[in-house]
Amino acid sequence: MCKCLGCMEGVVLLSELHPHGWKFFNPINQAMEWFGLLTQAEIAELQKQGSITYSQVIELIGQRCMARGHILVLRDWAHLDFTGLPFVTAPPYRPLLYSELAQSFDIIRISTTRDPVTQWQSLVKLEVMRNPLQSGVFNLDKFLVGYRKYAELCVETGFIRYEDFLHNPDLAMRKFCDHLQIKFDSEFISKWPDYKTITGDVPSQSKPSGITMPYDSNKILLPPKRTVEASLKKRFLANADYHRACQLLGYDLLEK
Repeated sequence: MCKCLGCMEGVVLLSELHPHGWKFFNPINQAMEWFGLLTQAEIAELQKQGSITYSQVIELIGQRCMARGHILVLRDWAHLDFTGLPFVTAPPYRPLLYSELAQSFDIIRISTTRDPVTQWQSLVKLEVMRNPLQSGVFNLDKFLVGYRKYAELCVETGFIRYEDFLHNPDLAMRKFCDHLQIKFDSEFISKWPDYKTITGDVPSQSKPSGITMPYDSNKILLPPKRTVEASLKKRFLANADYHRACQLLGYDLLEK
């Protein structure tokens, strides 16, 4: 979804930003290397100044975007706020990027969601989650607390469901653009496969084991439905956070 948004004409999308995630995803480096908004000399000057706040960095990048007639879009690294591990042991369950920037900027927000069952199935396949899961530090119940908290945020900001996007990409992206006050670019459907300035992208050609990609041959398609083991289904259905999140986001509960 973010590749489709990022390839829209006039959009500068910075990816997986978080005030506590500088060392992982640096907005300064993205602005310079991906979009040419800053130069090496300017970055060296910033470093000479010593401490510079996240807000100051985003303000500078925003000014450069405005000067070019571009719209700055920030893709929030919400994992740190609502799941946390293995990077954050105690997630705050609130959007820290928004909290950091809200006093300095007028921000239009929107959230994206995915069915909690398929999100969990994808999450447990990630290599970075192996140790938290095996040690018991992280489990389904903790995941669903964060998911329910995120669902509450989605209701506050407005949201687009991943599954709706897969069913009708054009309609979903029109809603995305209308909400964010971005001019809709109908060419996105042919442009997104070549969009490379984004973090966390897994090329469809590699088809990594355990990860079902929602597209093939550069087409946006519904992935095959994953089976849900009876024991996992029981754990989901016994969890109140799962029921509440599905109610908030309009997802169907697993059938008993």
